[in-house]
Amino acid sequence: MPKLRLQDVERNQKKIEDAALRVFTRLGFHGTSVRDIATEAGVSIGNLYNYYRTKEEIFKSIIERYESHMEKLRQKALGPVQGVFDPVELRRMAHVIREIVYDNPDYWRLMYIDITEFGNRHFAGTFRSLAKNMQARLGPQLEASTRAGAWNRSIDPALAFTAIYLQLFTYFLVEKLFGGKQHLGMSDDRAVEQLITMATEGLWRGDGESKRDPARRKRK
Repeated sequence: MPKLRLQDVERNQKKIEDAALRVFTRLGFHGTSVRDIATEAGVSIGNLYNYYRTKEEIFKSIIERYESHMEKLRQKALGPVQGVFDPVELRRMAHVIREIVYDNPDYWRLMYIDITEFGNRHFAGTFRSLAKNMQARLGPQLEASTRAGAWNRSIDPALAFTAIYLQLFTYFLVEKLFGGKQHLGMSDDRAVEQLITMATEGLWRGDGESKRDPARRKRK
């Protein structure tokens, strides 16, 4: 292959990867052939092999490219957070998470392809030590938020925040990828408000035993 400038190589790789992404999300990884990708990209198979040794190498490169983009979006969602458990901040974060899910559906489709066809070989690292990573990102904010109120000391704040973060992602993934169509029976805004209220205020009002087990109190 004639020596190409770096920008030409990157442009050609992006062209191939964009084509591969379209085919992968339509046919799955194992249902896609290298010929399918080359045809979609408008290049010869020989030219494609100048850039990638295997079909899985293309798949991995797409994921790596997406991960770099998604990390910037995660920073946008988490970076400005100050009052970590402040409902106003959580609503803002929910809005950004909705944008991340709705604007990048192919990223999530790739994830499900990886789960079903590779046993989550390529995406597993994204979820390992997630609460620990949240602690590393938001340690000072988590500490400040738990000092500000009557925090339940039996609950790890990093775990609590991670659970809220994942629940918001799950809500919008069900709506977007699985066609949930208000799967909680209400609008997105109201559903998010309910999830945030449950996370920040709990389920029971009152104090003492009634808060822990109202049914038990009634039996007495």
